[in-house]
Amino acid sequence: MNDITKRLRHLVKVYSMQDTINELGENEKAPAFFKNAYCEIIPQNSSVKQGQANTESNEHSFKFIFRIKSVIGIKKDWFFIFEELKYEILYFNRDFKDNQFIEVFCKRIEE
Repeated sequence: MNDITKRLRHLVKVYSMQDTINELGENEKAPAFFKNAYCEIIPQNSSVKQGQANTESNEHSFKFIFRIKSVIGIKKDWFFIFEELKYEILYFNRDFKDNQFIEVFCKRIEE
């Protein structure tokens, strides 16, 4: 079994989306701090996107590797904060061979 504990050196803040009621009495989702977790962050790729009115944005893709018990119940609407930057979840894959870690693929957009 491959021990990944020594590679988990980035402390990220994990946020989940909770159902709340706003001031109008309507149901809505609001971000709520879930926990701090250690992970390994691996950059995947970057690209420049052209927007309207000659604007550009940079889109960066990353892979976050967590222990499987660090982010129990992870969902696609969660996000991570690392060094004051927000990383939105695109999708995630479990390790079915060893059941030791989970790979979460994220994007960060700079405008």
